[in-house]
Amino acid sequence: MSDGLYDQIIQELESSKEAIHPADVVMFSEPLRSTLDFILNNKRFNLTELTEKLQFTREQSRRIAELLTERNFLNILTSPYEEEPQYETRFSK
Repeated sequence: MSDGLYDQIIQELESSKEAIHPADVVMFSEPLRSTLDFILNNKRFNLTELTEKLQFTREQSRRIAELLTERNFLNILTSPYEEEPQYETRFSK
């Protein structure tokens, strides 16, 4: 995907420091909105799955996961520095 779209998503995530809740998902643009919905439906996932869903580079997807963790939407189950970090949403549908 384009760097412009990635920059837009980063800006959306950085625009507020408040926690992200399931009801907030509709406020985000695609592909973040559908990715957050995927996360809520699956609860646990890894960086590869996140990268495939977002269609960004692995490092871009890792940065998005970091921001989602900072905003209390995700928990990291393994070290974020591992090759294949595992994540879990704090919420379920």
